[in-house]
Amino acid sequence: MNQRQLSIFISTAETKSMTKTAHDLYMTQPAVSQTISDLEQQLNVQLFDRFKRQLHLTDAGDTLYDYAKRIIALTDEAKTTMQEYEIGTKGKLQIGASTTIGIYLLPQLAASFRSKNEQIHLNYTINNTRVIEDLILKHELDIGIVEGTVHSKDIIETHMMDDELFLICSHLHEWATKEPDAIETTDLQNESIIAREKGSGTREVVEQVLSLHKITLNNTHTLNNTEAIKKAVEANLGVTFLSKLAIQDELSDKRIIHVPLKQISFPRTLKIIYHKDKYMTPLFQSFLNHCQQFALQ
Repeated sequence: MNQRQLSIFISTAETKSMTKTAHDLYMTQPAVSQTISDLEQQLNVQLFDRFKRQLHLTDAGDTLYDYAKRIIALTDEAKTTMQEYEIGTKGKLQIGASTTIGIYLLPQLAASFRSKNEQIHLNYTINNTRVIEDLILKHELDIGIVEGTVHSKDIIETHMMDDELFLICSHLHEWATKEPDAIETTDLQNESIIAREKGSGTREVVEQVLSLHKITLNNTHTLNNTEAIKKAVEANLGVTFLSKLAIQDELSDKRIIHVPLKQISFPRTLKIIYHKDKYMTPLFQSFLNHCQQFALQ
């Protein structure tokens, strides 16, 4: 029993005539008759009674008619759905983001993408860069957006946007009233530093830049949560480096203070990453393009 047989059967049941079915489906009447006969033999039941040149469904035929209509409808629905996947208007993406991006950038990015693609389902994993890279290598994520260094040669990186890390302190800290660029890198060595955990892109960038100046930090506190770090800084437990994306409200309210370092800055790149063997579906390509357009806004 196949879809062609069921379509011919449905038409015959509705027209009550093999001749009309043949005309409607551009077939010969013997071909229609043979199809119905084959179907009856396959199912070992009689599907039609024949009265006065008209065909009438038997009880078995009536039951099959209901099933056949549902099967054809489901088949058509499946074809339509697959076409939506093909053109990228339906589907699911597993998205990873490093902590800063996941908290302060991804929500707006995802919302703007979903507003144009309401049938798309997005799953999110927020963790540090090292974890996101590892999940992509394991094919557990489709795409990632990170700020840290990616180490695997199996990962493709695409520039998304530029970012910068700011040295910040509490408004209660003695640095809060210093003149711009009055703080030297050597001053950091005497400070309590609130650091991100190992594997964090933020920590890696800070350590890379300071190593060029032969500066080693005194990491008094280690936290893996940006909001917790900001609260610790506000409480004057130490100073830290955070993305400018993460501290706009606190800077505006003067709860924390940006402390420019003399002749040194901490620029970094936010990158889109994915496995080099990743099949780029239309949905994947659409999201990738959206990320790049979002960054230009």
